[in-house]
Amino acid sequence: MSKRQRLRYRFDNLMSRGLGAKIALLGVMALVLVGIAVFAMLVFGAAAVDENGKPDSVGMMAWRSLTHTLDPGTLGNDAVGTNWPFLFVMLFVTIGGVFVVSSLIGVLSSGFGETLDQLRRGKSTVIEHAHTVILGWTPKIHTLVRELAAANTNHRDACIVILAERDKVEMDHEIGVTLRGHPKIRVVTRTGTPMVLTDFAMTSPGTCKSIIVLAPERHEDGSPMESHESDTIVLKTLLAIKKIAPEQAPHVVAEVFEASTERVARFIVGDKAGLIHANPQICRVLVQTGRQSGLSAVYSHLLGFDGSDPYMHLEPKVLGMTFRDAVFEYDTSALIGVSTASGEVLVPPPLDRVFAAGDEVITISHDDESIIADGGRGKLTIDAAAIIATAPSHVHPAERTLVLGASRRTANVVHQLDIHCGPGSEITLVGEDESRMPTTAERIRVTARVGDLTNRALLDELDVTSYHHVLLLSETHGRTQEMADARTTVILLHLRDIERLAGKRVPITTEILDIANRDLASVADADDFIVSNRLVSLLVAQLAQNPRLVRVLDELFSTGGHEIYLKPASHFVASTEVTFATVCEAALRREEVAIGYRLAANASDESKGFGVVLDPAKRSRIKLGAGDQVIVLATD
Repeated sequence: MSKRQRLRYRFDNLMSRGLGAKIALLGVMALVLVGIAVFAMLVFGAAAVDENGKPDSVGMMAWRSLTHTLDPGTLGNDAVGTNWPFLFVMLFVTIGGVFVVSSLIGVLSSGFGETLDQLRRGKSTVIEHAHTVILGWTPKIHTLVRELAAANTNHRDACIVILAERDKVEMDHEIGVTLRGHPKIRVVTRTGTPMVLTDFAMTSPGTCKSIIVLAPERHEDGSPMESHESDTIVLKTLLAIKKIAPEQAPHVVAEVFEASTERVARFIVGDKAGLIHANPQICRVLVQTGRQSGLSAVYSHLLGFDGSDPYMHLEPKVLGMTFRDAVFEYDTSALIGVSTASGEVLVPPPLDRVFAAGDEVITISHDDESIIADGGRGKLTIDAAAIIATAPSHVHPAERTLVLGASRRTANVVHQLDIHCGPGSEITLVGEDESRMPTTAERIRVTARVGDLTNRALLDELDVTSYHHVLLLSETHGRTQEMADARTTVILLHLRDIERLAGKRVPITTEILDIANRDLASVADADDFIVSNRLVSLLVAQLAQNPRLVRVLDELFSTGGHEIYLKPASHFVASTEVTFATVCEAALRREEVAIGYRLAANASDESKGFGVVLDPAKRSRIKLGAGDQVIVLATD
């Protein structure tokens, strides 16, 4: 290897060391120029002289050379006390200085730009305390951030930190648009990979209040990610959390897709973490809403922070009372359960169970300040004459359900229908992907058919109006969220046109991914929309804000036991003006707990909450007529 190659190699290594090495090299070049100039002036006797005729010292020669190197304009002041050799030496130094200074400016500009780029990319460690960390970026994040902002309206200097593999500027812009017109909260974004410990450490997990892990839905190239791939990333992220913050143990809320992943995740983060197996929960809401219109609005009210939410509260006033009597102790809250001193959660408990020391009440309230035991049977009016004495017997009839769309939810939808539909029921599945459509169930008959749902001829062949219910699922495989919602809207338009031509309506429950697309799709006049991503976001936000609600929401969303139902008001009270306490008494006589009502007149009005009213004051008077419903916790 030649000397030239060796020098070139060393020069490349020097340049790769960064901004400091480049500035040092330019400094050395400036000193070399000064040294050559001083040597030339000494050899040729080209030193300048002062007003007394005394020549410059070596130090002054070096100073003059340095000023000419750094400032070419100095050359114009050399006419007095100089000679031609001096002027030529200074000209040489000045020309060399032009190259040095120009290079220095370029190096500084480049280095400053790199520094700004690093700051723009968000690579510094976050210095926050009691903040919420969100790991990952999916379409759910917009609803999640809005709900966290609403939940922290009364918390000064609340902060959300987002770490995702996206450009910081893009994230800041989208979050700014998301929070426009919503409660203000500080949102700090950082670019990085949650699974990489050094990146994760930037979020200061040791001082945070909670960590939310969003399951990724797509690869970097935009292609859909399979459930097992997404869950693998979630598990690795949970391992990073466990590794970097084992002692502080912040509250963790994670979203998973497969049941097997949930068990492994629980092994990593423990029993207190909030693990959301969203798929079966969304499917349950889809099926139940298809069978009882309005349930999705109830869940949205229950999980959203701008309405009534579940709370746990220690209340000495109910000690020694049965749950049945304690219901009436809360005028402005709905008592739904108890968290026992041993940690068991009962939603609701047996109605004659007595509250003991250490028991906490579980209520649905507008906020924690409204949980006041200020009622009592003696203070409330119960119109006993208006209560319907005998509830009609309920028999599950045979039903025919049309499920349109083959997705990761289809199998769970069939499972939920199998649980809730009566004997002799039938399900017809139609979708693009045959592998996602099960062909058997335990109790009901399943028929599957492959086809493109946007094909009007296919929809006409299905005889849509002959079914009792229609569930329209979003087919996301191989599509963006926007395209999936666009296809869903087109299919919905076809279904409504088929109904118009047949002169017959059939209840249609539609899954929409993005709440921004719901208003557009509502032009097709669907009975109910399930904004699946929003429901998951609401659930995540609730668990992130209040870790103790994990078991409460598990009870409310689980299949079996008490669930939320909407039942005809005529089954409870006569169509006359009564207090809500009367409705509660009527429900308790049926071993059910009333938590609100839904007015049919407002069922299509979003500004009025689609008619849903949760935890109304028990002393308030209402008239429930035909089509109105009572929202209850019941076993059937």
